[in-house]
Amino acid sequence: MMTALIIALIVLGLVLILLELFVTPGFVTGLLGGIAWFYALYKIYKVYGTISGHLALAGLILLLVACIVIAVKSGVWDKVSLHSNVEGRVNDLPDIKVGDTGYTSSALRPMGRMIVNNQSIEITSMGELVDTGAFVEVIKIENNKIYVKQISL
Repeated sequence: MMTALIIALIVLGLVLILLELFVTPGFVTGLLGGIAWFYALYKIYKVYGTISGHLALAGLILLLVACIVIAVKSGVWDKVSLHSNVEGRVNDLPDIKVGDTGYTSSALRPMGRMIVNNQSIEITSMGELVDTGAFVEVIKIENNKIYVKQISL
């Protein structure tokens, strides 16, 4: 009976640790897997003795390393890895100057987006609320922020 409990704890711990490494973010599943392994090792040391405990500890470490190597070589990382690059930059202003006009592609409450020179840019109104599709003019560019006001055509 004790042997079945120890084997079940080792398998459960391995499954939880591998879930932590390859599936779930955070700390909980890996911690639960580690607790299951430590309890299994404690029982092995207590019931079967020191030599068996040392062998079990070495075996668990080798088992974990082997599972990680197999998972990495099988391409698990490729399925969960991000394969695209971010092309945008922070604090880079587009080729916009004071006096350019365009229309809003979202409502300004007071921030939103506008289309100007075939570019979608983030803008800020001077406090007023502007609906989507309204024509606006760039009136000020300050501290990497583009300020606009609504105009009527």
